Amino acid sequence: MRKTLLTRVSLAGLIATVAGCSSTPPPPAPTVEKSFKTIASQFMTSDATRSQGTVVDKGMFYPKETFSLSYRYCSASAEQAQQDIDQFYQLAKKTCKANSGTMINQDTDAWCVSHPNTPDETPIFSARMTSTDLWADVCPTGPFVTMRVIENKDVDKTAWIDGAKLLGYQPYSVHRKIVPSNQSQAALFNEKETPAPEQEPWTEETGFIATHVGETVCMYKKTKDEAYGVTYKGKIQSVDDNRVSVLATEKLKGDIRIAPEIDPLPWYKEAVIEADARSWFICQ
Repeated sequence: MRKTLLTRVSLAGLIATVAGCSSTPPPPAPTVEKSFKTIASQFMTSDATRSQGTVVDKGMFYPKETFSLSYRYCSASAEQAQQDIDQFYQLAKKTCKANSGTMINQDTDAWCVSHPNTPDETPIFSARMTSTDLWADVCPTGPFVTMRVIENKDVDKTAWIDGAKLLGYQPYSVHRKIVPSNQSQAALFNEKETPAPEQEPWTEETGFIATHVGETVCMYKKTKDEAYGVTYKGKIQSVDDNRVSVLATEKLKGDIRIAPEIDPLPWYKEAVIEADARSWFICQ
């Protein structure tokens, strides 16, 4: 009788223990945000100064409208701009680690990749942030800061890699140039001179330009000796073997895709400019 009672008590205690465990499961582990576009957008809106900016150069054609986000704002000071750049890059490194990736620094952007420097290398996202005093006349408090993120987690792998290539990702090869990791963080985001047309990829936008006489197009040109560069704007007159002849009627200050305002410069009433179709982009 005593043995039976002890058995019942022990069994009841065991059931109570199991029931107690099953009724209070451990809290789920916090999820780590792996989308750098999401994190970068939160970074832009988490500060009163940064949140006053705007999205620029979204683009009308694939892959810009699908993969790329560019954002620009007036910083509070040169020091604040540099601090933002440093924080942005640290966020990129942290997000890359959450994606089990490695940061590599190419000529265009800092890219987070998996399987770095191997034939299996795959881009995950890219991050680039720059500051410039070129538009200080419209930024009374400090330089303009530009952020660019290239990422898309919602398409198949082949489409994503093809889009990343069009936007500057250089796949692994023995000839690929990697910026040394011992360079300063700010050096990873330096502004680059406009690439030669021969280096620009042939895109859907280029194909549209090469087949649509009468369309309004623009060309941005910048040399090492120019502070701003200029944008030429006009209508396509003719296309011959992918050479586009444009009747240009406007010359504008800077790259109008990211310039804070349209600022006309002295220009002929009209002039014909002929260049490779890849030199032009659609504009309004």
